[in-house]
Amino acid sequence: MSLRTTPTIVICLVAGVGAAASLAIPGPSLPGSTPPPAVSPYASEQSADAAQQAEGSQPAASTVQINIADFAFDGQLTVSPGQVIEVTNLDGAPHTLSANDGSFDTGVLEGGETAQIVAPTTPGTYSFICRIHPSMTAELTVAP
Repeated sequence: MSLRTTPTIVICLVAGVGAAASLAIPGPSLPGSTPPPAVSPYASEQSADAAQQAEGSQPAASTVQINIADFAFDGQLTVSPGQVIEVTNLDGAPHTLSANDGSFDTGVLEGGETAQIVAPTTPGTYSFICRIHPSMTAELTVAP
């Protein structure tokens, strides 16, 4: 059975591709307008700044480091509320650092990749896991 191309199908395909392209390519801004900030599904430095502004707190003193090495989490696991945490995967295998309660998540980090997450602003202990390797678990302590 062969597929017949009709003008209606071609018009719909072209319109769909054009609509997708217009969504993917930012257009010119109106004079005097401020473009919206880029939004990521994962926490970033931008979201750290936004969270701190919303909370009315001062920026965290420094970025802390958590490494993933030998299928384990290693590094500074006690942080200040809202502190930026840099996570680096030193393994050859992909990993995530994902809070059990969904409050932070790096997404998948391939070997050698680094991502930043923001610690919750509420003090407490937050369990986290590698979603790819569920035997990899640890806890992040948020303390003022």
